[in-house]
Amino acid sequence: MLKKIRFKNFKSFTHETIIDLVPTKSEILATSNIYNDILKGCCFYGSNASGKTTALLSIPFLLEMLFHKIGDFSALVTWFNKEPTMYFEYTFLIDNKEIIYYFEIDRNGIINKETLTIDNEIKLYRLISSCESKITEKKNYDGNDINKNILFLRSLYFNTGFSGHDELLHLFEFLKNSIYVNPSQDFTKVFVFSNESLKEISLQNYLDKYGVNDINSFFKEFNIPFQIKYEKLPNAIIPFSSRLKFKRDNLCDIPFSMESYGNRILLMILPTILTIVKTGGMLVIDEFSSGLHNKLEELLIKYIFAHSTNCQLFFVSHSTNLLKTSLLRPDQVYSTDFDNQGSFIKKFSDEKPRESQNLEKMYLSGVFGGIPLYEKNQN
Repeated sequence: MLKKIRFKNFKSFTHETIIDLVPTKSEILATSNIYNDILKGCCFYGSNASGKTTALLSIPFLLEMLFHKIGDFSALVTWFNKEPTMYFEYTFLIDNKEIIYYFEIDRNGIINKETLTIDNEIKLYRLISSCESKITEKKNYDGNDINKNILFLRSLYFNTGFSGHDELLHLFEFLKNSIYVNPSQDFTKVFVFSNESLKEISLQNYLDKYGVNDINSFFKEFNIPFQIKYEKLPNAIIPFSSRLKFKRDNLCDIPFSMESYGNRILLMILPTILTIVKTGGMLVIDEFSSGLHNKLEELLIKYIFAHSTNCQLFFVSHSTNLLKTSLLRPDQVYSTDFDNQGSFIKKFSDEKPRESQNLEKMYLSGVFGGIPLYEKNQN
């Protein structure tokens, strides 16, 4: 599981920023929201354009670098100063071993430095086009082996599969199980980091493979007032959105395309939730509050934390009703703010709120920061 992120000069974040998933000593939700002494995720609150999404994207950025291909890096290195590089450090706990992975990238996409340590032992050390490795039989690599724009750990994974290093193989399995969704932009798109996951998680493929039983069981368990019907027709002329229907008691069936936006959002997100709880990995959701009722948001978060083990949820939301100690620990919530030096974050637990205090009221009154100041000064 992800234990900590440290980064600097990433888009609007000019200063070193740390997202720490090591829990405080608080006993709030210790059973449901912590696994193996690591928080089961965190969330970000703040005004528009404060940096919430950027903080969140520090997670899928690693996944993109390892499994996909990043294009224009000039837009990723901060535009608030002239420093030429950005850096990232990710700490994981895998098989009870601490794995720390660090890399630096300049505006041209050149990897200037890359290191990997396992329980404080350096396993990989790269400076631009020169690398020493303890992961492979070959110990030294040069410019003939290294692509200056690609992480060398990625190359080793695809070339060797980390044979003989189970903790690294398990790390990459955890990462490949991860999912990124942004319902507000296009709720039909789910970004995953392995082709196998894509086939299962897209709504149509999920229904083709598993049918409707798990989804309908979820709806029934939580008294959601409808079921779904799906007609699986290989090479069907009838479009998917017409073969998938919502069914309510004593009412006609409603095609997916004609159902409410919120219910469509729910149905698109639910396969990712059911999948990530089973497989483990990280579920990253931007604009989690898009189209969903407050109570439904709470239900989904509780479900993930209650049913998951090797799984973490990271999200951005504007729904302040989620800020309650019956749902989230204070060390799982960050506020984001923006000033003339860029974005910065603050963890709610830094203010040491008591379990009996109302986190929502404290946030809205400005205790934790991350509150927009829209009203004009009347003085």
